[in-house]
Amino acid sequence: MSYAEVVKVVSSMVAVSVVAFAPAVWAEHCHKVHADLIEHPATEGCLNGATRCFLGEVDGNHGLRGVTHFKAQEARLALTTAPGWLSYAGFFHYTLEKGTLVARETGVTNAGYVTAHHEILEGTGKFAGATGYLFVSGLLLDNGNRIVTRVTGEICTP
Repeated sequence: MSYAEVVKVVSSMVAVSVVAFAPAVWAEHCHKVHADLIEHPATEGCLNGATRCFLGEVDGNHGLRGVTHFKAQEARLALTTAPGWLSYAGFFHYTLEKGTLVARETGVTNAGYVTAHHEILEGTGKFAGATGYLFVSGLLLDNGNRIVTRVTGEICTP
């Protein structure tokens, strides 16, 4: 076998190894998370001078344990074929035991239910450089004074 043929075979083996093992290496830093989240509307304790927000407590795995803050930036009535539903978006802040996460929340709600998507934008501490997503879904109870949801998703760190 010539030198060029050996280089070609070795190069092919390296390329196959990189493709085969890269997902396992990337997955080492991604964690499937799940948590319970309980929120309530608030007029005190809101971040950045907001006069209304939602404050909560989150209790989950992989460090997803602490307090939360959400302030809608925009809200609109949903489609006319979906009466009673409201779509909204804003920033959701997680202040956790070992760092923080900031996510963009986009969701829909009505008088009894809420479901939302969190796109993780940034983090600090253990979550520095974090990316990922969370799905939040649950019930509005006590005339909307308590929101009980389940959080599932994936958080990846560098």
